[in-house]
Amino acid sequence: MGTFNIVDLGDWTRGESDPGGDEAKRWFRAGDCSPYAGRWLFKPRTEKTLPLSRKRQALGDEPDVLVGGEDWAEKISYELAKLIRVPAAETELATVIRSTDRRRVWGSMSRDMRPAGWSWAPGAQLLAEVDPEFDEHSCAGHTPEAVRDVLAGVAGPYQTEYATWSAFDVFAGYLLLDAWIGNTDRHAHNWGVVQDPLSGDIYLGPSFDHGTSLASGETEARRSERVSNDGIDAWCGRGRTKRFYAGNPIGLVELAKQALSLARDSARRHWIAQIREVDLGLCNDAISAVPGLSDPTRKFVQTAIDTNRKRLCDALY
Repeated sequence: MGTFNIVDLGDWTRGESDPGGDEAKRWFRAGDCSPYAGRWLFKPRTEKTLPLSRKRQALGDEPDVLVGGEDWAEKISYELAKLIRVPAAETELATVIRSTDRRRVWGSMSRDMRPAGWSWAPGAQLLAEVDPEFDEHSCAGHTPEAVRDVLAGVAGPYQTEYATWSAFDVFAGYLLLDAWIGNTDRHAHNWGVVQDPLSGDIYLGPSFDHGTSLASGETEARRSERVSNDGIDAWCGRGRTKRFYAGNPIGLVELAKQALSLARDSARRHWIAQIREVDLGLCNDAISAVPGLSDPTRKFVQTAIDTNRKRLCDALY
């Protein structure tokens, strides 16, 4: 597979910041002759100074800097999604000189999921239109059953093998992916639908925004400690999300199991087969193709992927 490319956005057209998200996220457009032609949303990885303890302050230590792993988590998650045939927004590693302070920043970029001129509606909007009790902040009213109901009559993602499927049958696959990669952030703005303005046809959007997966927000030292102390099983077992059921924690594997129980039998069999038969060698190839990933982090991700796959297979058989 080789090593994944890091796309330099230096000569791309710089667009607006993402109106629905962090100011640091910004749209870029490549030239028509570029292999990346089109609009992409660049998201820089987190870099923040951690507070020092009083003891370390007294010793005169320099504060540690946490370098987040959102960029490699986004890229690996996209590659893993492809391996189990989950439609996901195309993602690449990227870098650019920030206009505010002329510092080079690193991150990932995702291709705009909307065909030109199409509209986008997040799940939060769909749920709010039918449920006056829905609350996007507390996640009240955000359940697999509610998602199934608002997606009734919606088709699977446009121009994919699932375009003739029901949207919820595909959405259940998104929750399977979340359980596999440890993505706890599937809130109601992290899924939605696109609409063709000419025909009025509505399709489920692809899966996106996986940057908090795979313990990307932990320090390098913490992931290394989990590897050294056989702590990865425990990390996987604690995989819960508060983005459903009014913020009450639910295990990611259990959530996927619930969603699949609501899907058609054919869809449920399809997604179970995908996770059961996935080639872990190809998964490891994708993880190894990320440039600059440390050996402990690489080992952590590989083991977590293997462990969560086993947990899913045990729960779904």
